[in-house]
Amino acid sequence: MKLRFTLRAAATLFTLAGLAGPVAAGGTAGDYPTRPITLLVGFPAGGPSDTAARILANRLESELPGARVVVENRGGANGTLAAAALTKAPADGHTLFLVTKSHVNTKWLYRHLPFDPATDFQPVALLLTMPNVLVVGPSIHAPDYQAFAADARQHPDDYTVFSTGNGSDPHLAAEEFQEKTGLKFRHIPYKGGAQGMVDMLSGRVDLSFATLGTVMQYLADDRSKVRALALGGAQRDPLLPDVPTFAEVGVSGFEPMAWYGVMAPVGTPRPILEKLNRAINHGMNQPEGVALLNKMGASPAHASIEEFAGLYQNDIKTNGALITHLGVTLD
Repeated sequence: MKLRFTLRAAATLFTLAGLAGPVAAGGTAGDYPTRPITLLVGFPAGGPSDTAARILANRLESELPGARVVVENRGGANGTLAAAALTKAPADGHTLFLVTKSHVNTKWLYRHLPFDPATDFQPVALLLTMPNVLVVGPSIHAPDYQAFAADARQHPDDYTVFSTGNGSDPHLAAEEFQEKTGLKFRHIPYKGGAQGMVDMLSGRVDLSFATLGTVMQYLADDRSKVRALALGGAQRDPLLPDVPTFAEVGVSGFEPMAWYGVMAPVGTPRPILEKLNRAINHGMNQPEGVALLNKMGASPAHASIEEFAGLYQNDIKTNGALITHLGVTLD
């Protein structure tokens, strides 16, 4: 699946600018890992991040002989507790962090972080991608995007859009969409996607720009009355082949995509990073890994260390510009 900022361009940016912390050249990956790997997750068990982490743990144990991967959920503060724990871990590859795209926003949302998202994390591998989807509940009767947009234009601020919190990717997607289209919604932040979907089903809120992982189970259930009108990405998602992209419905330059990746402490030896990158890329793209990701509404990615690092740094920059423009802060 294509990301708006191509991975090749991302790798070039990373290489030219030297973006990210130093990577230790020494060390060997021949006997790695020598003890259990801890995979930190910044959100509670049961959510999309936790599901992805457990899929990754299973795949790494298959790819690395003798490996044991322990998923450790450290939920709270938009994932910053788990992120902070990674920066204090030994740089030996035995502590990893499942990072979501929303992590890049923390640099701009919080004024007092114990780390710098731009320099205190070593990218390892891009794990998966999934589009943000414009979904509407039973309170909206428009049969397609064009009818929805026409009605929303006639009734500015009548529709409510929920997100998974101020400054979250669904929130930023909703704000960017409104700027590009001139449509106006009332934003209602939730602490997570599950409660927001419950309220959408009951008619308390009208729409969302949630990730496909959040809404997949509802779209697959004809009884839920949740419908997808358009989605992010440069092309249609194979999991929703009948749903047009935003470009197809006339919203050009709007391709909101979520991603998950893996980070290690800065200073982790390059051979270990490369071993992990190969294992993740191969394992997640095997039929079993693909099937598990598709079930959660995601597609496997395949990127080098430099490609992922460039993408990460580019999203810090672009999301930062939008957050600064919106004036959103969380402390």
